Amino acid sequence: MEIRELDVQDDAALRRFHQIGWRAEKEDGRPWNAFWTLDEIGPALREQTADQRLVPLCLFDGDEMVAGGVVGMSLLDNVDKAWVFPAVEPERRGQGLGSRLLEGLVEHARANGRSLALSGIAVPFEERETSGLRRFAERHGFHLANTEIVRVLPLPVADELLDEIERETSPHHRDYVLETYVDELPERHLAAYSHLRNQLGLDAPTGEVDWEEEQATPEIERQKLERSRRSGRRTFITLAVRDGEAVAHSDVFVPPGSTEVLQMGTLVRRDHRGHRLGTAVKIANLRALQRACPDATEVKTQNAETNAWMVGINVRLGFRPVGVVPEYLREI
Repeated sequence: MEIRELDVQDDAALRRFHQIGWRAEKEDGRPWNAFWTLDEIGPALREQTADQRLVPLCLFDGDEMVAGGVVGMSLLDNVDKAWVFPAVEPERRGQGLGSRLLEGLVEHARANGRSLALSGIAVPFEERETSGLRRFAERHGFHLANTEIVRVLPLPVADELLDEIERETSPHHRDYVLETYVDELPERHLAAYSHLRNQLGLDAPTGEVDWEEEQATPEIERQKLERSRRSGRRTFITLAVRDGEAVAHSDVFVPPGSTEVLQMGTLVRRDHRGHRLGTAVKIANLRALQRACPDATEVKTQNAETNAWMVGINVRLGFRPVGVVPEYLREI
């Protein structure tokens, strides 16, 4: 067997690579897990932006692709770290394929100057301590660095609940304007939006891992929005704006052909906290989503177990926990 980089221009190979990842993440008793659709994974791998490199590596047995994974590396910041994501289809596990692939991913990260390999697994609550996926990570030298919880919000959320929460919060942010955009942002907001996005790793609880501020530029954020639009993904962004400047945001996206919605980031700039803006942008974004996508069935989100502020907002909206995500770290 040998590990080779995926030819991302080969449509058949890309389909097989996606099939392995989708089945590994969604077809082993974790239907609430998240993974790229086929329409999303092609542009993500073929049209990469200047802030990050995703390297798809595959394990081949002769001409047959039997496992696949990704090494993700930031190029502008946090250059000591790499994310590694091995995937093996459920019926092929226990044959050593995952071990072979994982070590290949780690070696690729090491060869690119990374000293820390990070990974995460999503497991049902009842398998929090016993999951074979956890034992696999620990056998390969990874140790627990953080714990996040996956929560799901059934849609639609009743207008009465949104109205009630809005009445509670609106007196706290009367000096702010909420603006919602779909699939694009005006040029005037791109710099502030990229700044907010760059802060997320600093402000969200991340356990043992220390993150530098990200360095994505307004141009990179524009490119990502354009790529998402071409893939068929719909992105909803709500900003809280004061004196013409965006100081808080919340984003969700709807994968092409899907009724499942994925929450991305929600952040309030530090000097504007205390005005219930996090709740305000989430509610405004949710209203826009429900108007534009009445067939959407649920929103999925993932937050650190210790992030009491964000968890509190989500619980009030009706999110319910469905799984736990141990996040792992290995020095390489």
